Amino acid sequence: MMLLLSCGQTNENKNKLTNKKQPVSKTFEQREKERLEKKAEIEKQEKIDSLKLDKVLSDALKIASLEIKQKKFQKKYIVRPDKEYDVQVEINIDDFFTKNNPQLIIRRLEPNHVHIDIYSKDRNRFKKVLSHKEWSMTYVNDTIRDINGDGLKDFVVNWYGATGCCLKAFSDIYLLRKDKKEFSKGFEFINPTFSPEEKVIRGVQYGHPGQTEIYKFKWNGEAIDTLEYLYYDTDEEGKKTGKIIISKKRSYSKNKKDIKTLNSIPAEYTKIEGFDWFTGKGYE
Repeated sequence: MMLLLSCGQTNENKNKLTNKKQPVSKTFEQREKERLEKKAEIEKQEKIDSLKLDKVLSDALKIASLEIKQKKFQKKYIVRPDKEYDVQVEINIDDFFTKNNPQLIIRRLEPNHVHIDIYSKDRNRFKKVLSHKEWSMTYVNDTIRDINGDGLKDFVVNWYGATGCCLKAFSDIYLLRKDKKEFSKGFEFINPTFSPEEKVIRGVQYGHPGQTEIYKFKWNGEAIDTLEYLYYDTDEEGKKTGKIIISKKRSYSKNKKDIKTLNSIPAEYTKIEGFDWFTGKGYE
Protein backbone atom coordinates (compact mmCIF):
# COMPACT_ATOMS: atom_id res chain seq x y z
CA MET A 1 0.00 0.00 0.00
CA MET A 2 2.80 2.37 0.84
CA LEU A 3 4.56 1.52 -2.41
CA LEU A 4 1.43 2.12 -4.45
CA LEU A 5 0.81 5.41 -2.71
CA SER A 6 4.37 6.50 -3.32
CA CYS A 7 4.12 5.65 -7.00
CA GLY A 8 0.84 7.44 -7.24
CA GLN A 9 2.35 10.59 -5.76
CA THR A 10 5.26 10.38 -8.14
CA ASN A 11 3.00 10.11 -11.15
CA GLU A 12 0.89 12.96 -9.86
CA ASN A 13 3.94 15.17 -9.55
CA LYS A 14 5.02 14.25 -13.07
CA ASN A 15 1.60 15.17 -14.38
CA LYS A 16 1.79 18.54 -12.64
CA LEU A 17 5.17 19.22 -14.21
CA THR A 18 3.91 18.12 -17.61
CA ASN A 19 0.84 20.32 -17.36
CA LYS A 20 2.89 23.45 -16.63
CA LYS A 21 2.74 25.97 -19.46
CA GLN A 22 5.77 25.81 -21.68
CA PRO A 23 7.30 29.06 -22.95
CA VAL A 24 5.97 29.88 -26.39
CA SER A 25 8.58 30.99 -28.93
CA LYS A 26 7.78 34.17 -30.82
CA THR A 27 6.69 33.85 -34.39
CA PHE A 28 8.55 35.54 -37.21
CA GLU A 29 5.69 38.04 -37.55
CA GLN A 30 5.94 38.96 -33.85
CA ARG A 31 9.71 39.40 -33.99
CA GLU A 32 9.43 41.48 -37.15
CA LYS A 33 6.74 43.66 -35.60
CA GLU A 34 8.93 44.32 -32.56
CA ARG A 35 11.93 45.08 -34.77
CA LEU A 36 9.95 47.60 -36.84
CA GLU A 37 8.51 49.22 -33.71
CA LYS A 38 11.99 49.59 -32.24
CA LYS A 39 13.31 50.96 -35.52
CA ALA A 40 10.47 53.50 -35.69
CA GLU A 41 11.18 54.58 -32.12
CA ILE A 42 14.88 55.09 -32.88
CA GLU A 43 14.09 57.04 -36.07
CA LYS A 44 11.63 59.21 -34.17
CA GLN A 45 14.26 60.06 -31.56
CA GLU A 46 16.86 60.73 -34.25
CA LYS A 47 14.46 63.13 -35.96
CA ILE A 48 13.86 64.95 -32.68
CA ASP A 49 17.63 65.21 -32.08
CA SER A 50 18.15 66.40 -35.66
CA LEU A 51 15.62 69.21 -35.22
CA LYS A 52 17.34 70.28 -32.00
CA LEU A 53 20.73 70.34 -33.70
CA ASP A 54 19.29 72.25 -36.66
CA LYS A 55 18.15 74.91 -34.19
CA VAL A 56 21.64 75.05 -32.67
CA LEU A 57 23.12 75.55 -36.17
CA SER A 58 20.55 78.19 -37.06
CA ASP A 59 21.34 80.16 -33.91
CA ALA A 60 25.08 79.93 -34.60
CA LEU A 61 24.55 81.15 -38.16
CA LYS A 62 22.61 84.16 -36.86
CA ILE A 63 25.53 85.07 -34.59
CA ALA A 64 28.00 84.71 -37.48
CA SER A 65 25.82 86.75 -39.86
CA LEU A 66 26.06 89.74 -37.54
CA GLU A 67 29.84 89.59 -38.06
CA ILE A 68 29.80 88.99 -41.82
CA LYS A 69 31.83 92.11 -42.55
CA GLN A 70 34.63 90.99 -40.24
CA LYS A 71 37.72 89.38 -41.75
CA LYS A 72 38.23 87.37 -38.58
CA PHE A 73 35.82 86.32 -35.88
CA GLN A 74 35.78 83.53 -33.32
CA LYS A 75 33.27 82.48 -30.71
CA LYS A 76 32.88 79.33 -28.58
CA TYR A 77 30.00 78.46 -26.30
CA ILE A 78 27.97 75.55 -24.95
CA VAL A 79 24.22 75.06 -25.24
CA ARG A 80 21.97 72.34 -23.83
CA PRO A 81 18.96 71.58 -26.05
CA ASP A 82 15.99 70.72 -23.80
CA LYS A 83 18.47 70.26 -20.95
CA GLU A 84 19.33 66.75 -22.19
CA TYR A 85 22.96 67.01 -23.34
CA ASP A 86 25.61 69.62 -24.03
CA VAL A 87 26.52 70.79 -27.51
CA GLN A 88 29.81 72.64 -27.88
CA VAL A 89 29.60 75.24 -30.66
CA GLU A 90 32.60 76.80 -32.42
CA ILE A 91 32.16 79.70 -34.86
CA ASN A 92 35.16 80.77 -36.95
CA ILE A 93 35.45 83.36 -39.74
CA ASP A 94 38.82 83.67 -41.49
CA ASP A 95 40.61 83.33 -44.84
CA PHE A 96 40.79 79.58 -44.41
CA PHE A 97 40.87 78.58 -48.07
CA THR A 98 41.38 81.77 -50.10
CA LYS A 99 42.76 85.21 -49.33
CA ASN A 100 40.50 88.25 -49.18
CA ASN A 101 37.41 86.02 -49.18
CA PRO A 102 36.64 84.96 -45.58
CA GLN A 103 34.90 81.65 -45.05
CA LEU A 104 32.76 80.59 -42.11
CA ILE A 105 33.21 77.26 -40.34
CA ILE A 106 30.70 76.15 -37.69
CA ARG A 107 31.44 73.05 -35.63
CA ARG A 108 28.90 71.39 -33.35
CA LEU A 109 30.28 68.78 -30.99
CA GLU A 110 27.66 66.63 -29.27
CA PRO A 111 28.04 63.30 -27.43
CA ASN A 112 27.54 61.12 -30.52
CA HIS A 113 28.79 63.13 -33.49
CA VAL A 114 30.93 66.01 -34.71
CA HIS A 115 29.11 68.22 -37.22
CA ILE A 116 31.12 70.54 -39.48
CA ASP A 117 29.47 73.09 -41.79
CA ILE A 118 31.41 75.41 -44.08
CA TYR A 119 30.01 78.56 -45.71
CA SER A 120 31.32 80.91 -48.38
CA LYS A 121 30.49 84.58 -48.35
CA ASP A 122 27.92 85.41 -51.04
CA ARG A 123 27.40 89.17 -51.04
CA ASN A 124 25.74 89.92 -47.72
CA ARG A 125 25.01 86.38 -46.62
CA PHE A 126 26.72 83.08 -45.96
CA LYS A 127 26.04 80.21 -48.36
CA LYS A 128 26.60 76.65 -47.17
CA VAL A 129 29.07 74.80 -49.41
CA LEU A 130 30.03 71.76 -47.34
CA SER A 131 28.57 69.69 -44.54
CA HIS A 132 30.26 66.74 -42.81
CA LYS A 133 29.09 64.52 -39.96
CA GLU A 134 31.51 62.21 -38.14
CA TRP A 135 30.99 59.78 -35.29
CA SER A 136 32.61 61.22 -32.15
CA MET A 137 34.25 57.87 -31.35
CA THR A 138 36.10 57.78 -34.70
CA TYR A 139 36.84 61.49 -35.25
CA VAL A 140 40.55 62.39 -35.01
CA ASN A 141 40.78 65.92 -36.44
CA ASP A 142 40.16 68.05 -39.51
CA THR A 143 42.62 70.14 -41.44
CA ILE A 144 42.95 72.44 -44.46
CA ARG A 145 45.69 71.75 -47.02
CA ASP A 146 46.30 71.27 -50.74
CA ILE A 147 45.78 67.55 -51.27
CA ASN A 148 45.68 67.19 -55.06
CA GLY A 149 48.42 69.65 -56.03
CA ASP A 150 46.26 72.18 -57.88
CA GLY A 151 47.38 75.06 -55.65
CA LEU A 152 44.01 75.30 -53.85
CA LYS A 153 43.48 74.39 -50.23
CA ASP A 154 41.15 71.46 -49.62
CA PHE A 155 39.23 70.24 -46.57
CA VAL A 156 40.31 67.00 -44.90
CA VAL A 157 38.60 65.04 -42.12
CA ASN A 158 40.75 62.36 -40.47
CA TRP A 159 39.16 59.51 -38.54
CA TYR A 160 39.98 56.03 -37.29
CA GLY A 161 37.72 53.01 -37.65
CA ALA A 162 36.13 51.86 -34.39
CA THR A 163 35.43 48.25 -35.35
CA GLY A 164 37.36 45.46 -37.03
CA CYS A 165 40.97 44.42 -36.88
CA CYS A 166 43.98 45.88 -38.63
CA LEU A 167 45.21 49.33 -39.57
CA LYS A 168 42.26 51.57 -40.44
CA ALA A 169 43.11 55.28 -40.52
CA PHE A 170 40.79 57.09 -42.92
CA SER A 171 40.75 60.52 -44.57
CA ASP A 172 37.70 62.09 -46.19
CA ILE A 173 38.71 64.66 -48.80
CA TYR A 174 36.69 67.58 -50.18
CA LEU A 175 38.44 69.38 -53.04
CA LEU A 176 38.04 73.14 -53.38
CA ARG A 177 36.85 73.91 -56.89
CA LYS A 178 38.29 76.54 -59.20
CA ASP A 179 35.59 79.04 -58.29
CA LYS A 180 37.21 79.00 -54.82
CA LYS A 181 33.80 78.69 -53.18
CA GLU A 182 32.29 75.28 -53.89
CA PHE A 183 33.66 71.86 -52.99
CA SER A 184 33.67 68.49 -54.72
CA LYS A 185 31.92 65.41 -53.43
CA GLY A 186 33.76 63.53 -50.68
CA PHE A 187 36.59 61.07 -51.42
CA GLU A 188 37.49 58.45 -48.82
CA PHE A 189 40.93 56.86 -48.54
CA ILE A 190 42.23 54.24 -46.09
CA ASN A 191 45.71 54.61 -44.56
CA PRO A 192 46.69 57.24 -47.14
CA THR A 193 49.91 59.15 -47.75
CA PHE A 194 49.27 62.15 -49.98
CA SER A 195 51.85 63.50 -52.41
CA PRO A 196 50.41 66.77 -53.84
CA GLU A 197 53.52 67.52 -55.91
CA GLU A 198 52.94 64.25 -57.79
CA LYS A 199 49.13 64.47 -57.60
CA VAL A 200 49.36 60.92 -56.19
CA ILE A 201 47.92 59.01 -53.23
CA ARG A 202 49.72 55.94 -51.89
CA GLY A 203 48.37 53.85 -49.08
CA VAL A 204 47.99 50.49 -47.39
CA GLN A 205 44.78 48.55 -47.90
CA TYR A 206 42.80 46.96 -45.08
CA GLY A 207 44.19 43.58 -44.07
CA HIS A 208 46.38 41.71 -41.63
CA PRO A 209 50.04 42.80 -41.30
CA GLY A 210 52.24 41.31 -44.00
CA GLN A 211 49.19 40.08 -45.91
CA THR A 212 47.71 43.20 -47.47
CA GLU A 213 48.45 45.48 -50.42
CA ILE A 214 49.70 48.94 -51.24
CA TYR A 215 47.67 51.07 -53.64
CA LYS A 216 48.72 53.96 -55.84
CA PHE A 217 46.06 56.35 -57.17
CA LYS A 218 46.31 59.60 -59.08
CA TRP A 219 44.04 62.62 -59.17
CA ASN A 220 42.30 63.27 -62.47
CA GLY A 221 40.31 66.42 -61.85
CA GLU A 222 37.45 65.34 -59.59
CA ALA A 223 38.11 61.67 -60.29
CA ILE A 224 40.65 59.07 -59.21
CA ASP A 225 42.69 56.90 -61.57
CA THR A 226 44.09 53.59 -60.31
CA LEU A 227 47.76 53.37 -61.26
CA GLU A 228 48.73 50.10 -59.58
CA TYR A 229 48.55 47.72 -56.64
CA LEU A 230 51.62 46.22 -55.03
CA TYR A 231 51.62 42.97 -53.04
CA TYR A 232 53.76 39.98 -52.13
CA ASP A 233 53.93 37.04 -54.51
CA THR A 234 52.95 33.72 -52.92
CA ASP A 235 53.23 30.08 -53.92
CA GLU A 236 50.45 27.49 -54.09
CA GLU A 237 50.62 27.02 -50.31
CA GLY A 238 50.24 30.73 -49.69
CA LYS A 239 53.86 31.26 -48.62
CA LYS A 240 55.74 34.35 -49.77
CA THR A 241 58.27 33.77 -52.54
CA GLY A 242 60.24 36.94 -51.84
CA LYS A 243 59.03 38.53 -55.06
CA ILE A 244 56.83 41.63 -55.36
CA ILE A 245 53.97 41.87 -57.84
CA ILE A 246 52.78 45.15 -59.33
CA SER A 247 49.37 44.87 -60.94
CA LYS A 248 46.45 46.94 -62.19
CA LYS A 249 44.17 44.61 -60.23
CA ARG A 250 44.00 43.73 -56.55
CA SER A 251 45.58 40.47 -55.40
CA TYR A 252 42.26 38.60 -55.08
CA SER A 253 40.87 39.81 -58.42
CA LYS A 254 40.00 37.13 -60.95
CA ASN A 255 41.65 37.18 -64.38
CA LYS A 256 44.16 39.74 -63.16
CA LYS A 257 46.85 40.79 -65.58
CA ASP A 258 50.14 41.32 -63.77
CA ILE A 259 52.27 44.19 -64.95
CA LYS A 260 55.59 42.93 -63.64
CA THR A 261 57.35 41.00 -60.90
CA LEU A 262 60.15 42.63 -58.89
CA ASN A 263 62.83 41.38 -56.52
CA SER A 264 62.30 44.23 -54.05
CA ILE A 265 59.83 46.95 -53.09
CA PRO A 266 60.27 50.21 -55.07
CA ALA A 267 61.76 53.01 -52.96
CA GLU A 268 58.75 55.29 -53.55
CA TYR A 269 56.67 53.08 -51.24
CA THR A 270 59.09 52.62 -48.35
CA LYS A 271 58.29 55.94 -46.63
CA ILE A 272 54.51 55.84 -46.71
CA GLU A 273 52.43 55.67 -43.53
CA GLY A 274 51.84 52.04 -42.57
CA PHE A 275 54.72 50.58 -44.58
CA ASP A 276 55.72 48.37 -41.62
CA TRP A 277 52.17 47.07 -41.54
CA PHE A 278 52.49 46.11 -45.20
CA THR A 279 55.75 44.24 -44.65
CA GLY A 280 54.56 42.80 -41.35
CA LYS A 281 57.87 43.52 -39.62
CA GLY A 282 57.36 43.94 -35.88
CA TYR A 283 53.90 42.37 -36.01
CA GLU A 284 54.91 38.72 -36.24
